[in-house]
Formats: sequence, C-alpha cells, structure tokens
Amino acid sequence: MRNRGKDIGGEKGVALLIVLTAVVILASAVAEFSYNTRVNLAMTNYAQKEVQAYFGARSGIMVALFVLETKEVVDKIVGTYAAAAGGMNTNAIEIWRAIAPLCDGLSSARFNLYGIDLMDMEGLEGMGMPKGQSFACDIQLEDGKINLNQVASTQEKQVLYTELRSVFMQYFASDLFNENERKVDEVIGAIIDWADADDNKTQIEAGIVMESQGGSGEGGGKKYSKNGYEVKNAHYDTVEELRYVDGVTDGVYCMLKNKVTVYNTEKLNVNSADLDTIKGLVCSHLLDKGTILCDPRLRAQGLPAPIDIVGQYLEICRQAKSQMFSPAFTSANSFVQFFNKLSAFIGEPLPIDSAGLAAKVGTSGKVWRIVGEGKSGDVVRRINVVLDTSTGKIVYWRE
Repeated sequence: MRNRGKDIGGEKGVALLIVLTAVVILASAVAEFSYNTRVNLAMTNYAQKEVQAYFGARSGIMVALFVLETKEVVDKIVGTYAAAAGGMNTNAIEIWRAIAPLCDGLSSARFNLYGIDLMDMEGLEGMGMPKGQSFACDIQLEDGKINLNQVASTQEKQVLYTELRSVFMQYFASDLFNENERKVDEVIGAIIDWADADDNKTQIEAGIVMESQGGSGEGGGKKYSKNGYEVKNAHYDTVEELRYVDGVTDGVYCMLKNKVTVYNTEKLNVNSADLDTIKGLVCSHLLDKGTILCDPRLRAQGLPAPIDIVGQYLEICRQAKSQMFSPAFTSANSFVQFFNKLSAFIGEPLPIDSAGLAAKVGTSGKVWRIVGEGKSGDVVRRINVVLDTSTGKIVYWRE
C-alpha cells in the first residue's frame, strides 16, 4: 500500500505538469491569436482610412476639374449679367482662385471669405465630410513658368536662353556662380541640348544662340550629359530630368525646379509667374542705358538693384488683386504700362523695349496643376494632376 501511494502521488505530479504545460501552450496560442487579431484590426482600420483619404483627394481633384472645365460656361453666364449691368470684362475675374476656398467649404460645410462666415451648411445631408475626415485642393498655373521644351527652332532656343539667363542673373552675384557668365551660358546650352532633336552642341556667343556643325574640336561635336552618357535629344518629360543635365548641380536644380515647366505653355503669365522670373524677363528687355537697373553687382555689395524695388511694387499689386479673385494685369499692354507709370515713383523712366516685352507676356492660362489632398485621421493621400484646357485633356496624373 505504501508503494501504491507513492505511485499515485507521482502520477498526480505528472498530470499537474502536463496541465500546466497545456495551459502555457494554450496561453501562448491565445496571445498569438490576440496579437494577430489586433494587427489585422489595425491594418483593416488603416486600409479603411487609406481608402477614405484617397477618395477625399479625388474629391478635391474632381471639384477643381469641374470648375476649370466649365470656365467657358461660367464666363458666358458672368458675361451676360455683366453686360446687363453695363459691361464687364470677364478676363478681370479669375474664377480659378475660388477653387481652393470652394474645396474647403465643401469639406467643412462652412463657406467663408476673408475670415467672414458666409454660409453654414453643417448637418445638411450630403454636405461636409464625416468627423475626422477632410479634403482640400491647391491649384497653380503652369503658364507662369518657363517652358523647357520650346526648342523647335533657333528662334525658340534664343527665347528659352533669354528667359533662363534672366533667372540665373537674379542670383548671379551669389557664391553659386561667382559672376562667371561663361559657366552660366554653358549650363543653359546643356539644358537646351537635352531637349532639342539634333545631335549638335549648342553654342552661345555674346548672348546669341548658335549650333556647331559637328567635329571633335573644342566647342564642337556631339553633345554629352553627366558622366559621359549621351543626352536625350527629346523633350523633357518631367522637370526632374534636369538633374541629368551636365552642369546642373543640386543648387541649380533647386533654383529652377519651381520656375520651369515641361508642358505646352506659350507666353509667360505674369499674373502667376514667380517674381524672380518676372524681374528676369523685364531685365532681358531693357535698353542698353537701362542695364544698371538690373546690375547684379549691387546685390553683391548688399544693396538692392532698382529692379528689386520695382518688383516689390509689382508684388504688392499682384497680391492685392489676387485677394479679390482678379488678375493684376488683363493684357500685355497693361503690364508694360505698369512700369511706365511706376517710373514716377522711382524718379526716373524705365528704358524698356515695350514692344519686345509685350510680345513675351501673357495674362491668362491654359495649363493647370492641381493637387488634391485627403485626410482621414492621421492618414494623408495626395493626387497630382495637370490639365491642359486648350485640349481638354489630362496630361499628367500621379497618385
């Protein structure tokens, strides 16, 4: 009997050990299952927010596209009422500037202008986004940028050279180029070479664009880009391609990336162009006696060039007009006349080639870049779209 008791006790100990082991295994399995469940739940929740944010961004894009594509209809309606009210130039209204506030209003169901509440539709069915979600849109004119692909002829290349060099000149006294005009011309020549179709190296002499006729001597022969790779000899598809061009350093690329475009723009829209681009355009159309107005050596001495002072007046005018959804200039002539009127404020006339400048200036746009942004919780999605209203086609879409 004594031995049997010991055996029973031993069996109980083994059973207890087995039970404990089973509990540990089951606990581990339950913990693993619980962890996987939480992970899957979090992934599902994130995926749901991703979808909500994505369609929020799509909403911003669709609102902007609708307004831009119906602009002609809006102009006709506005023109009809304007005619009844005594006449009004519909070009004096930039309806596209209302797109961003419209997106904000549709997202929040509250419409306001200049901080003044105009309409509160919160709670109405179909108005506003659910709590924790929102969408917005931003719109820019590509016509306010320099077209890198205008290289079909020597004349177009000359225009591109003049516009690019004008931008470079705004920074000419900086450490980036150290007043080295030859280096600037070489970089611009390489930028042109990347996009033009021929295989000759572009030469620039005394500000005049020419092309070599081949040969391996100095200044002639086949074009090359960075690291010995041959150039594209075709239009830029993206602005980022500038990084492959010989001489385009990170500093040069950062300076140019927001001032140039690869889309089918024509004249520079001075209502939306970067201020440095506008100043460069004006400086490239000064008569000989006016070159002191844009002398970059003044900046090197810590002094503003006269064109910088003129630019400040110009920017004040543009900002004031844009707040009223109105362009600063409704025609190329009004842009040129601005400088003639401004001469009274600076105490001397501005010697500008008025006809040449007016031929390069535009005041309306046809190529638009739209950025739609959707938010759901901490998830953000953006969609980037470029619309060419002259053809009605979307020429770029990136999600």
